[in-house]
Amino acid sequence: MIAYLLPLLALSSSAVSAAGPQRVLGHHDGPSNFIHSSIFGRKDLDINSVPDTVILTPLYRARDSNGNDQSESATFAHLPFTDCTKPENNGTFDIGIVGHPFDLGVSYRPGARFGPNGARLGARRLAPAAGWSMDHGINPFREWATVVDCGDIWNSPFDKLIAIHELENGMKAMNELKPKNESVADAVRLITIGGDHTITLPILRALHSTWGRVAVLHFDSHLDTWDPKQLGGGLTKYSEVNHGTMLHIAHEEGLLSNHSNMHLGSRCMLFDEHFDLDNDLRCGFSYIRARELDRLGVDKVVEQIVDTVGDEYVYLSIDIDVLDPAFAPATGTIEPGGWTTRELLQIINGLSNAGLKIIGSDVVEFTPVYDNAAETTGIAISEIIYEILQWMVHVPVKTPIKA
Repeated sequence: MIAYLLPLLALSSSAVSAAGPQRVLGHHDGPSNFIHSSIFGRKDLDINSVPDTVILTPLYRARDSNGNDQSESATFAHLPFTDCTKPENNGTFDIGIVGHPFDLGVSYRPGARFGPNGARLGARRLAPAAGWSMDHGINPFREWATVVDCGDIWNSPFDKLIAIHELENGMKAMNELKPKNESVADAVRLITIGGDHTITLPILRALHSTWGRVAVLHFDSHLDTWDPKQLGGGLTKYSEVNHGTMLHIAHEEGLLSNHSNMHLGSRCMLFDEHFDLDNDLRCGFSYIRARELDRLGVDKVVEQIVDTVGDEYVYLSIDIDVLDPAFAPATGTIEPGGWTTRELLQIINGLSNAGLKIIGSDVVEFTPVYDNAAETTGIAISEIIYEILQWMVHVPVKTPIKA
């Protein structure tokens, strides 16, 4: 996320030494409320003018022996496809896998818009008919929850503002459907495949009317709470929302818990010695750095997360760059020194065993073009989603009682 800015930062530092002391980043004149000045607030766009949601069906196109076009379903883990935005599919599923092919918010390597299809390819070794886990003892595709692939929410590849609203509208339509098994849970839950990390913002907006403020467990090498004036917001308002500022904006909009959010696996560079971490604390986050796992161990990491979250609803957001590049090379902003796939799976399993109330999740920043011939990253993502699915099946959740 920061790598492409380093040459510019080097130039600016030499200029500052000649021009005098540098102003503290993040201190700027203008409206005190970021949302009031942002084009990404709702005041500058007529929501009714955003096109109706279009779902892209996951298909694999090939040619048969006669050279004719042939399309086959290419859903995640060979699940049935359901258009989860259609009212007629109300009460037909409990958990949905949905793709967000969006990467207009990246700062380094583009290509995450192809992540949903790449993850589905990585999951072709999985199937409901052979989904029993040696570690969990159950088949999450055959338990109480009906699991489907909801396809991809189409969004504009040209306009970030419109695309974000299209994703939000699509998630709202899905979130409004009732689950099939209402005796166990009274709301559908979605696992989203990105797409770059910007997509977490429209997802949290869409879920807010159902779940209220949520505690975000953010597995990522980066903070993603950067003040837009720090990361990309100094030139145009259009650049204020990106995959490094979306949690800052989610806090400003009142979507996050006040104090129970956490970064897990953090190990990034900072723009400023104090400002970035101070702002992160203001946004309600604490963190466990990647290197602390060696000292704490998996059990202590899980214990610290559980103590921090308590009884709050949890939204799980996993940037695949939380893993070390040895295990997930195909990501947009790579950072050495991350966790192993096994360690991440163990932590997720620990949170499930602790009964944390997961209400939704995303797995983001998969850029398939950088994967290797063994499809290491895509297969790791499929296993992570399978583990999240185990958690959702193990911990059914009821929506809060509204006054």
